[in-house]
Amino acid sequence: MRLSKPVSVTAVSALLLAALSACSAPPDDVAVTPSITPVQLAQPVAASTSLRVPAMGRLERDEESSLGFLAGGVVDRILVDIGDRVSKGQVLASQAPTALDAALAQAREQEIQARRDRDRAAELLAKQLVARQVLDDADTRLQLAEAARRSATFAADNARIVAPTDGVILRRLAEPGEVVGAGAPVLAMSGGSGGWRMKTIVADRDGIRLLPGDRATVRIDALGGVEWPARVDRVGGEADLASGGIAIELVLEPPASTDVERLRSGLVASARIESSQDSGLAIPTAALVAVDEGRGRIFVVRDGTAVATEVSLGEVGVEYVRVVGGLQPTDAVVVEGAAYLSDGEAVAAAAGVEE
Repeated sequence: MRLSKPVSVTAVSALLLAALSACSAPPDDVAVTPSITPVQLAQPVAASTSLRVPAMGRLERDEESSLGFLAGGVVDRILVDIGDRVSKGQVLASQAPTALDAALAQAREQEIQARRDRDRAAELLAKQLVARQVLDDADTRLQLAEAARRSATFAADNARIVAPTDGVILRRLAEPGEVVGAGAPVLAMSGGSGGWRMKTIVADRDGIRLLPGDRATVRIDALGGVEWPARVDRVGGEADLASGGIAIELVLEPPASTDVERLRSGLVASARIESSQDSGLAIPTAALVAVDEGRGRIFVVRDGTAVATEVSLGEVGVEYVRVVGGLQPTDAVVVEGAAYLSDGEAVAAAAGVEE
């Protein structure tokens, strides 16, 4: 009997591998399901920051105003003193009439002279002895003289200071016999509203975050440490040149039964100003996969795909981080499993977690 040639071990191995491959390969018409990574998702929530600003300042009556004469001259009489309550229309001070009367008399004489010159120019023009320009110039001088006379009359008739409203005299800034300029402060008074405010300057980093309407508490040590609620009324539009801070005005809101008669302008008071504002979104700190100088990297899920997203960060806490840019409130953020994801990887919310 003739024996066949022996088959090599290499050939047998090749045949076995081919058979195994044929058995394990899926049919052409069967789709391969891609791997989907389960992750835990969370929605961003609105973040609010609380700001507490201490401040020191001085109290002032509401609607304080400085009063002076319309024209310069010598103060004749001051009819009120500091602390006096006055009524609207009450005469508070007057000027010596001598200078004003003299100015009015001079203005009247100049008007008479200008009118006489104008009439003379009209006669000469009628006789064709002067040009039309001469009469026009005379008309102009007459108009100027009439305006000066009206101004002097107004100043003489108003050589006194009258209270513009009910209120309280705060300061006397001039005395009888003194020479004051037009509009120079002679008296300071407060309006009749009876309100009080505190003026202060806070650090620029705090001032730019305060808004009108923010609440505050004002403490007045001169009244035994009494504390009254207050609100921010005005926030300065520019930094103070001397200190670099921002000017703030608080309006005091004492209870209706509080006796405010003991208050005086200029009293020192302290305040605690509180502000709470929406400022960005908050997400769990676990969502961060990278942080670098105020920037962070997270994954958000869109259409079942993990998308690497760069965001701007605010304060970073143990449990939550504030995101100030790069994230939308509707984004679904990966909070567990983010460290093992790649950009574009297919993901699904883990069981029991809503996307």
